[in-house]
Amino acid sequence: MIQSREDSGAHRDRRAVRGGLVGKAAAQGKAKADGDEILTLSELAAYLKVSEKTILRMVQAGQFPGVKVSNQWRFVRAIVDDWLSVRMQWAPAGDVLDAAVRGLQVVPLTRLVSNRRIILNLQPGSREAVLAQLVAPLEQDGLIGDADGYVRRLAEREDVVSTAIGHGLAIPHVRDPEHAPVRTPCIVLAICREGTAFGALDGEKTCVFAMPCADGESAHLRLLARLALFFRRPGVLPAMRQARSRKAVLTLLAEADREMAERDLAGRPEARG
Repeated sequence: MIQSREDSGAHRDRRAVRGGLVGKAAAQGKAKADGDEILTLSELAAYLKVSEKTILRMVQAGQFPGVKVSNQWRFVRAIVDDWLSVRMQWAPAGDVLDAAVRGLQVVPLTRLVSNRRIILNLQPGSREAVLAQLVAPLEQDGLIGDADGYVRRLAEREDVVSTAIGHGLAIPHVRDPEHAPVRTPCIVLAICREGTAFGALDGEKTCVFAMPCADGESAHLRLLARLALFFRRPGVLPAMRQARSRKAVLTLLAEADREMAERDLAGRPEARG
């Protein structure tokens, strides 16, 4: 059978398209490899520098995100990194958390949190109802176009592991900020007077919510680190629970901004010299 020149050209075109698609998929896969890397138990133990028994104990207690495949535990590194970022506010002073924000141009908390993004009387309810209340100020300020979609992405992140880290605090956020960006990075703060069930690992109700919203992974991690340092300050959580006005909340943020500015100034070479 003789193949026409036109058929041969079409065949080459189809092969080129297929090759292009394969190449594009391979490039995308390579770009995502680090974040979507699947870790075994031993690899995760080496990554976190803890024993395998410690990780197994946490996983079996529901305190660590993992999935069992054919009786073997597997972990997604991106989720592990996210889990670590959220919980770093309980780390001791002078650790990697300080390094995460040292030397960067840190936006003051008072510029990230406006009056409209402080909810003084969050109503207790289902997880979705609470998330919808947190998202409402973003929609009112025109920072997102699809409020329902943003709530869904927040809920999907909660399905992985609760962002209610205990002590009455939750830091809900989307897993992939690039896929659910806001027009301007910001933070929503909320106080639930009665407390509400939000899947906290310590079983206690959650009273304070801090929701970082970013337009990319780098900004997202900086906001998490900034919130971590804020809530690590002695007395901040009780003061947040007791705050009866937006001015009282903004005062707490301003004090933290002032302390951060002083630390940043003290760490500069000219200040040390």
